[in-house]
Amino acid sequence: MTEPTNRQLAEAINRNADLLEKHLGEGVYVHRQQTPSTTWKVTHKLGSLRPLIETYDSGGNLIGHAVNRQTQTLDFSEVTFAIPMTGFAIIRF
Repeated sequence: MTEPTNRQLAEAINRNADLLEKHLGEGVYVHRQQTPSTTWKVTHKLGSLRPLIETYDSGGNLIGHAVNRQTQTLDFSEVTFAIPMTGFAIIRF
């Protein structure tokens, strides 16, 4: 099995995030991270210091390991991982 290209990863992230946005209501923001990074900077504009943040890899699998979530302001959070990741995050207040 060959490794997916960056373009294939970006397309998978967008497909999964687009499907989620169609089914989620107000008070929810979907962040797309198409470039591998250990820190995802999320401007969600939800006005919450304690948002619920769920992170998923580009295949739509929940990432529950080695994750640190830190809320910086009412509208901005950072999510950090032990290794660079691509995927998406669902932020709710």
